[in-house]
Amino acid sequence: MIYDNILQALGHTPIIRLNRMVSPESAEVLVKFEGLNVGGSIKTRTAYNMISKAEREGRIKPDTIIVEPTSGNQGIGLALVGAVKGYRTIIIMPDSVSEERRKLVHHYGAEVILIHDAGDIGACIEECLQTALRMEREDPKVYVPQQFENPNNTKAHKHHTALEILEQVAGPIDGFCSGIGTGGTITGIGEVLKSQNPQMEIWAVEPEHAAILSGGAIGTHLQMGIGDGLIPAILNREIYDDIYIVTDEEALQTAKDLSRKEGILCGISSGTNVAAALKLAEKLGPGKTVVTVLPDTAERYFSTPLFENE
Repeated sequence: MIYDNILQALGHTPIIRLNRMVSPESAEVLVKFEGLNVGGSIKTRTAYNMISKAEREGRIKPDTIIVEPTSGNQGIGLALVGAVKGYRTIIIMPDSVSEERRKLVHHYGAEVILIHDAGDIGACIEECLQTALRMEREDPKVYVPQQFENPNNTKAHKHHTALEILEQVAGPIDGFCSGIGTGGTITGIGEVLKSQNPQMEIWAVEPEHAAILSGGAIGTHLQMGIGDGLIPAILNREIYDDIYIVTDEEALQTAKDLSRKEGILCGISSGTNVAAALKLAEKLGPGKTVVTVLPDTAERYFSTPLFENE
């Protein structure tokens, strides 16, 4: 099959059963590996869906400038989509994101504006957002997708990612967990899975130093892409049954274990999700199935503690 462009190859990422990391007394744990997606992350799905919908609505024209505040992967996804479609793209990011994320955005031809993270990721993301909105007010050609509020973020998962999971698992799903960034993943996938099995258990997952749903203090952490220090407008707070908090150390170690025990090279927030999935699997026990997503690949974290001493 020949694709007309790279965006036609989006999605249909594999579901993989974890083996060496899962106890015999636990439920099986299945991971959907979005690091094998176009652009190397789950966020290409949402970037493409938000831009495609805006095009259909007439909100984007050939001279439109796409501007978005993001802690990383959404910016890479939008830069990729902008490259394919020919849109100038500007990504506003905290300066605490990995160097690789910044370089990937540049490599796709987009521009990067860095905002200093002074130790409060929520305040930094808010400044990124206000910078984008100011640019939109000052220039009618600027379009800000606003991933934290855009329902087409959630719909990318509701209409695609979740349906892929149901088709691939082809059986009961008893547990699902996901880190909270924009809330699009847990809302879109969670609503579909729970409609099929209302008794299933869903956990929202937060970094220890940005556990806003749990009422914790907001600082800076290493679990990039989740824990942005705000409660997103598109997050369905009724969809999850519990909240699990993961330390940076636990996320890093689990991501390393995924590489060394399962051969899956994935990013830090993948470690976050799997750390929670393993706990949920322990709770549910044998004969049950827990699903989570691995949002991205490890290569964009070479400069972080994930690869220290290697």
